[in-house]
Amino acid sequence: MDIDNYMTPTEAAFRWGIPTSTMQERLKGRTNKMAVELQQLKEEGLIKHFKLPDAKRGEWIITVKAMEKWYGPEPTN
Repeated sequence: MDIDNYMTPTEAAFRWGIPTSTMQERLKGRTNKMAVELQQLKEEGLIKHFKLPDAKRGEWIITVKAMEKWYGPEPTN
């Protein structure tokens, strides 16, 4: 496994040239469709969320494959 296949939402937004806020909104899963999609990607091992029991916010790890499903191939700069 190549470490460059895993990234934070901030790095993912940068690499795909999208606003960080776009990534944040997608990961909130506010709509039913988005929540189902997030759960499927978690089950496939393409994204991961971790939150300490007493924490208000958690952390995400996103794979290149998840980003490709959402936004297509990574743009070349």
